[in-house]
Amino acid sequence: MGGFGGVSNSAYLAFETGGTKLVAGVAGPDLRLIETRRVSRAPNDTAAESFRSLVEMGRALNAFHTAKGFVFRGCGLGFGGYVRRSDQRPLANLHEPGWEEIDVAGILEKEFGIPVRVENDCKVAALAEAHFGAGRGYRTVFYMTIGTGVGGGIVRDGRIVEMSDVGEAEIGHLVVLPDGPVCACGNRGCVEAVCSGPGLSQLAAWLADREPQLFKASELHPAGGDSIVGRDLMRAFSQGDAFATKVIERAASCLASAVAAAISLVAPEVFVVGGGVGSGNPAFVNLLREKTEPLAASCFRGKYGIVSSHLGEQVVTQGAAILAAQSK
Repeated sequence: MGGFGGVSNSAYLAFETGGTKLVAGVAGPDLRLIETRRVSRAPNDTAAESFRSLVEMGRALNAFHTAKGFVFRGCGLGFGGYVRRSDQRPLANLHEPGWEEIDVAGILEKEFGIPVRVENDCKVAALAEAHFGAGRGYRTVFYMTIGTGVGGGIVRDGRIVEMSDVGEAEIGHLVVLPDGPVCACGNRGCVEAVCSGPGLSQLAAWLADREPQLFKASELHPAGGDSIVGRDLMRAFSQGDAFATKVIERAASCLASAVAAAISLVAPEVFVVGGGVGSGNPAFVNLLREKTEPLAASCFRGKYGIVSSHLGEQVVTQGAAILAAQSK
């Protein structure tokens, strides 16, 4: 994997929609990104506004690189929600409604005159890690992002494993704490509801109600149970705060249950953890590794790895470029 080649002036447009950012990029003939541009997405931005920003960045990149002699061959978009593959339409975004009303692929094809592929952001991130990141050299890669939400994707022999019209590997919506906080999907105690950035805050509030004395002794207590943010939890955890440690260990245990289930079902050779909460906190990944091993089926123990993403914040945009090339 990763052995791309092509016409020396070929280029690919790549887009990403995320919980807090919008990214447009250009990849060269080897599919590696050569330029990216990024704008922040405000919490109250509409889907139409976000898409307009992406198109504007794409126009600027297209014009600049066309003037340098590149010829664009395809376009890929990593969408932060479900995608209906049969017609390449965004189906739902739990954090930014309205995308289902936009013919994303149709508009981009008309705008740039090239083939367009739209796919869930976690799926294209898995593609990037399999080709250029922590999953390179492995046949079966399971990628999981832990950030604003929690999602997953599977790559086998360099291509996304597609098992339904609307996706697969939605590890963020496995229920791991049945009486836990409510998830954006409507269920209670999903991985996303207790392990994502916002989920850690919810889990902290949930545990503060159940462990009032432990919480009262914590440096986090002055903020109030409903106001604790994930980065403060991770900082307090790294400093040995007992309440923060309880929250993070509970989150890691919940996540380990889901990861062990995924290992039993998919048998990946490597499990790549990305996103701000995942790849940005190596101690948390180590804890996840420790808690997963005893939960995995005995036949799989010692036959998989759990590693942090190598591609960081560019993983989705990079994967969108690879997707664009594979659509030819």
